[in-house]
Amino acid sequence: MAVQVWIGEKPEHANERRAIMALARGLDRLDGLYLILANFTVGGRSIDLVIVKQDAVFIIELKHCDGRVFGDVNGPWFVEGSNGERKRLNPGRKNPYNQVISYYYNLVNFLNDHRTELLPPQKAKTVDFRTCRRLVVIAPTLQEGSHVETDWKVDLKGLDELPAYLVTERSSEIDLTDEEMLRIPELLHLTRWTEINALLAGVLPNLDDSPAVDRPVSRESPVITGPVGSVTALAAPSAEASTPATQAQLVVASVSLSQRLSRLWQSWAGRIALASSLIVVVLIGIIFSQGRALPRPDQPAQSMVVSTSLPAGGADAGAISPVSSCIWSGFQPVGRRMINGSWENVGVGGNAPGLTPDVVVTLEEVEFCDGRIMLRWSLRNNLSDQHVEMPLTAENIEVRDSVGTRYLVTDDLSQPRGLRALPGERVRGSAVIDRPVNLNASTLVVVLKKLPFGETTWLVPTPGAG
Repeated sequence: MAVQVWIGEKPEHANERRAIMALARGLDRLDGLYLILANFTVGGRSIDLVIVKQDAVFIIELKHCDGRVFGDVNGPWFVEGSNGERKRLNPGRKNPYNQVISYYYNLVNFLNDHRTELLPPQKAKTVDFRTCRRLVVIAPTLQEGSHVETDWKVDLKGLDELPAYLVTERSSEIDLTDEEMLRIPELLHLTRWTEINALLAGVLPNLDDSPAVDRPVSRESPVITGPVGSVTALAAPSAEASTPATQAQLVVASVSLSQRLSRLWQSWAGRIALASSLIVVVLIGIIFSQGRALPRPDQPAQSMVVSTSLPAGGADAGAISPVSSCIWSGFQPVGRRMINGSWENVGVGGNAPGLTPDVVVTLEEVEFCDGRIMLRWSLRNNLSDQHVEMPLTAENIEVRDSVGTRYLVTDDLSQPRGLRALPGERVRGSAVIDRPVNLNASTLVVVLKKLPFGETTWLVPTPGAG
């Protein structure tokens, strides 16, 4: 539906501004409302970043690192450059792990103390913000060879992995409406970052002498802006700027263009020239839009998807996987480990030796050819004392697309009907949907409902996404 960026103050560092812009672009057009809250203070403590969605709150310590990262829970963290030289991260301060833990307590105490202002009386008794998720995010990416010892309290991700992680993860006991979500930045006295929100809406920002912020939205009439769309922000066309540096250049270019247009508009001759140019652009658009057919599922498409974590055994760690035919080969793995009686995400690479995944499920390929959809899976069992099962049936696999179409797995066509991996074994199979994908959809949402380790979601661009 939309993404909104709210701030206490504009971030001081260019790297942080670029990272927020990159993240906002990654979340734009997703299903549902996403709020990015940046650079604000709670209880006297400054917080880098918080992401709010309907069923989760993510508290984030954001670090820009040009090199591999090394550290653990209590000790100092270091960044190793290409020349092998190590520099301490956050010298004289807490390491990122302990920073995000302190953010967590300050924000959670604030939200729980204000539950009656955020929520209706009955709902305020059931929602518990202690289930907020905690992350350390490395921008622009967590480089291969990094080694950080964390535990179940804090996840470690690269900025390139973050959008997919935010889509798939949830906070138990949190379920907010759009209006309730928008009360959070209001209570925190944040303002909307107009420049970023205008760029996301496809409008040149008005960068005059007035502050580029909006006042907080009132709780009686929350405003939700931005394009209505689907989960296609992770499937960005190659022609669109996708790196933080390029996005920063777009912002600068927009500023310069806005100033030139403002000066031109001050004269009648300038207004006539602008109006004439607009008419020409509209006519050209009409001419080139005529006769443009939708692609067939067997035609090549060019789009991208950010994988949820490191490919299992692949070389393209954390990379963006292109779709160049009616077969998407993105290798999106999810690794989980049983911790304190529940399955927890630990990443396929294993951020620490003690947190390697017990089970890894990878959606390796999705084939859209020949009027049907085939999902190819692999299941890896790292347990030493029990087998793992994953039914390839409609009861266990749910598929829908970005325009709401639902697709039923044809159980009899699955090969095999279910996967069963013995200790230390890796097995493969395919689930088949005996119907073509909707040509109006740009993204397929694949949900593993129960086995082997609870609900998990994958996002896949369709051939029509290009």
